[in-house]
Amino acid sequence: MDVQVDRELIRSEREKRAWSQEHLAAAAGIGARTLQRIEATGIASYESVRALSAALEIPVGELRSGDAAPATAGAEAPPPARLRFALRWVGTAVALAMLAGMGGFLLLHDYQKVRVLRTFEQWVTAEPSLGAANRPDGR
Repeated sequence: MDVQVDRELIRSEREKRAWSQEHLAAAAGIGARTLQRIEATGIASYESVRALSAALEIPVGELRSGDAAPATAGAEAPPPARLRFALRWVGTAVALAMLAGMGGFLLLHDYQKVRVLRTFEQWVTAEPSLGAANRPDGR
């Protein structure tokens, strides 16, 4: 399992001790190329993190990056897969309905398009306070 680590902390601790990457890798018992990859990407296996923790004499928890735990950082967890699936299909259905409506509008005759657009314009520009007065039932 890969772990997100604070690569700047590893690099600064190594440089504070005036160690080369090869020296730290040998002290931790990992390959030099592995340490180079860890310092470049910030991703390491849990075994490598434990080895670096022991070599640098730093607790494993301090080596982990602050990005690794979104729940502690206050970020929300992503929605469940079922919800994402449902939202995707609802969005698709809405887009298809809009496309069908637009296609139907384009098939109308010009005079029908004008009537639809005028009705829409009246609906958009209507005074909200007049809404109750314009109802046929008088409510």
